[in-house]
Amino acid sequence: MVRYTEPFLLSSRGSTRATAYGFSNKSITLDGRTHVVWLDAIAQVCGRTYDHSSGAWSETYRLFEGCDNHTSPALTVDRSGRLRITYGPHGFWGGWNQGRFKWAISAKPNCLDAWTGEEDFGYSATYASMTHTTHGLDAIVYRGGDSPASLMFQRQREKGGWTSARELMRQDIKPQYTHLNATITCGRDGTLYVAGHFYSEDAGEGRSHGMAVLKSADLGESWTDLHGEPVRVPALCSDRIAIPPAAADMYVEGIALDSEDALWALATYPGAGDRAILLSRWRANRWETANLQGCLPPGWVAVDGVLTMDTHDRVHLALAAVDFRRVDDPTPTGVWGHPSLEIFHLVSAPGRAGFECNMVSRPDPGLANWLPNISLAGLYSPVEQPVILYTHGAPGEGCRPTTETEVYCVIIEEVA
Repeated sequence: MVRYTEPFLLSSRGSTRATAYGFSNKSITLDGRTHVVWLDAIAQVCGRTYDHSSGAWSETYRLFEGCDNHTSPALTVDRSGRLRITYGPHGFWGGWNQGRFKWAISAKPNCLDAWTGEEDFGYSATYASMTHTTHGLDAIVYRGGDSPASLMFQRQREKGGWTSARELMRQDIKPQYTHLNATITCGRDGTLYVAGHFYSEDAGEGRSHGMAVLKSADLGESWTDLHGEPVRVPALCSDRIAIPPAAADMYVEGIALDSEDALWALATYPGAGDRAILLSRWRANRWETANLQGCLPPGWVAVDGVLTMDTHDRVHLALAAVDFRRVDDPTPTGVWGHPSLEIFHLVSAPGRAGFECNMVSRPDPGLANWLPNISLAGLYSPVEQPVILYTHGAPGEGCRPTTETEVYCVIIEEVA
């Protein structure tokens, strides 16, 4: 059995993508305090802290102003307990900061009310996924570069600043819209793992052409497949680096490492037509994959999600699922912001088969509960009890709508 707090209203002034995107970590629990960040409309990065001993939330801190509803703050933390954040651009959209991210570090350990050391980096950048490494440096992947945008990698230098942007994955296509869901994590031995998918859109029609993962044992200087064989980057989609099913129209939603540093990956189809929640584990030099769609209640189909692993090797999924019985158009466009969307939490138990599934959002027949975000584990922020964030409201139109939403937080208090 799982015990949750009631959904807590963090803000009633949220952006239309307040808690997007799952690969951008937005919650960290450290020494009895949980820090969360999100976007208020239109692009205001906000934060609050929950004190577990008193059961009280802090005031809302208005931290930074970004570009548009793609500003997507991403959190990590270092050995000293100082939070590190990056946020920012939407490529060259509007010329904000010349398409570069902004990065900062908290002025005090385990606090998010004040920040210092601001830096700029990135190349036509959007959608940050950031991790802290065993070398005390941050590493980041994102969508960026020349059109068609690629999966880009950068890390901090030991003497300051950031390495030059480097392509890790690309598509050999004419300039057009691409999407990658770039995500990164770091193992206890310092190995970096980077995953993404190869979505492209030509003449208004798009699909993913597959998903892939690379790893690096030297802070991104060189890259290999999961067997440890060298890969020349930027890599094209291929079976050699594929996350199963190879060449499928699936989105990689996240990766995580268990206590043995075994890699897990989550994939979904962003429409409601293909009923698949694919959870894969790299074990004994091969992938093992299970479809968890049957764990949801009858009639519900997952269209978005995020994966994390807790310190007891329990797999946690936060999923946005749509009531398929209310869907007229099962394509990704048709389910985007659909009013029947709700947030479900799936959790495994080590040594037991199956997953427990619970709806954690409060249903509202007219507005979506969607854009799930769950605490991602870091080297110095292991996940004991994850925090789930989600957005409640209308999807709005475009990148700078004035539409306001509600932002909720659910804390997982106990998993028995």
